[in-house]
Amino acid sequence: MAELKIQTADGSRERFPLSKPRITIGRARSSDVFLPDQWLSRHHAAIEQKLGNYYLLDLGSKNGTLLNGERVTGDRRLRDGDVITLGEHVLAFSLEDEIEERPPEGTRVFSAKELSDIKTKPSIDPEELARQNRILGVLSEAAKQLIVHRPLGELFEKVLDLLFEAVPAERGAIMLLQGEPPEPTIKASRSRQGGPIVTLSRSIVRRVLEKKEALLISSVMDDASFSTQDSILATGIRSAMSSPLWYTATGSEEDAVIGLVYVDSLMASHSFNEEDVRILTALANVAAAKIENSRLLEESMEKRLLEEEMQVAAQIQRELLPDSAPPVPGYGVVGSNRPCRTVGGDYYDFGLDHGRLNFALGDVSGKGTGAALLMTVLRASVRGHWADGEPAEAVTRINRTVCQNVTPGKYITFFMGRLEPDSGRLSYVNAGHNPPIVVRADGTLDSLTTGGVVLGLFEEGAYEQATTRLDHGDVLVVFSDGVTETWNHDDEEFGDARLAELVRQGRNLDAPALEAEILRELDRFSQGTKATDDRTLIVIKRN
Repeated sequence: MAELKIQTADGSRERFPLSKPRITIGRARSSDVFLPDQWLSRHHAAIEQKLGNYYLLDLGSKNGTLLNGERVTGDRRLRDGDVITLGEHVLAFSLEDEIEERPPEGTRVFSAKELSDIKTKPSIDPEELARQNRILGVLSEAAKQLIVHRPLGELFEKVLDLLFEAVPAERGAIMLLQGEPPEPTIKASRSRQGGPIVTLSRSIVRRVLEKKEALLISSVMDDASFSTQDSILATGIRSAMSSPLWYTATGSEEDAVIGLVYVDSLMASHSFNEEDVRILTALANVAAAKIENSRLLEESMEKRLLEEEMQVAAQIQRELLPDSAPPVPGYGVVGSNRPCRTVGGDYYDFGLDHGRLNFALGDVSGKGTGAALLMTVLRASVRGHWADGEPAEAVTRINRTVCQNVTPGKYITFFMGRLEPDSGRLSYVNAGHNPPIVVRADGTLDSLTTGGVVLGLFEEGAYEQATTRLDHGDVLVVFSDGVTETWNHDDEEFGDARLAELVRQGRNLDAPALEAEILRELDRFSQGTKATDDRTLIVIKRN
């Protein structure tokens, strides 16, 4: 049976039998071969068995997979004795048939002699040990410095502090991907001398972000990829390094690049080496998690602040609507508003003027905060003019005021009525609004349609008014389109006909009970489907 012979950075060796058609290798504990190596991706590589042969695949890892010293692209057939290099681990592929009994799958085999021997000398040479100690020291200091939450601006400066302490850089920068589509943007930069970095080489940025690999340019003049690029030579750069900022979200199996860190040197004597780029990459990995967590926290705080401000705005808007309708002898009068968002664009109001009841309902185009602002304009206009002369004259003045205070393209559908309680005479103007329903005591239906165009489009618009009468037992229902345009899970609309029939069947109820029945039926019909528009009602019944 084929197997992998694994040698770790500390010199220990293990064997792993390839007893499954596919074996995954990486630093994720869910991998078949778990290698706790910071240079590996969570799911780094795989070995697949096909038609009696074994093939090595790289799974899009950050730092690549080497087979006999060559980077793996696509799938590569394995042969006995092939050497696979993954970070600090060396894996030897073996096809040797062995007579002794194999241990159960997943069992790790150790040499008894190696376990019993007392090691009297380090398994790695002093230079390697010093290098690892330096990296661990840098990571330890980074963890200590970055554990405290800081605003992003302060965090960027702290990361630059750590970079300049860890490597002999003269300039450094942090770049994040922002916007839609994401574009690399410098968020912080520093120079030991001279001004800060204002731009980075597009070639370097593109290579680091697109290929998702750390980049070491020990000598710009000796690197054919960059020595001919004027944008790099013009800056006087002699050596440079860059590493992607990798971040793995909690519960996610995928790593994401959120930006990069970059350092360079303008002096030939300060050439970066492999140890420097390892330190830079290690720091970048620590910084990426902290930057992303801080960014998410700040976004969460901004969202919470916005929600609190919206709640205050909603409370102000509720206070602009009437708590209850004024008492009108011989009539039941109620109204209600249910915004589909925290704030809405529907408006209704009542007012008594010399014994007459003025009432209005308007629906501002659009939703959310913009519609809510226009609603306050409408309220001020209505309160200022609805007692001016006849309803047609009042609506004309309301429209003129609205036109002077709304942005182009915004409009308001509007209905205003004036009820004389003793006679039941109702004068009204319908400015492009859903026709209110009048259900007579005998069950017959009327619609109130006379008026003119919506408010806010034509300052010189003219409006007509009409008159009807509410007799004993008659019911008037004024509503916004959010009522009849309620939808259910079957994409069926509530509609005007269903509302009219509901009012006709409930005409013997008093006004509060009929309003409650309409709202209950809307909830029942929608079956929990989220409302897409505000729902506003006025119900007036003559007892």
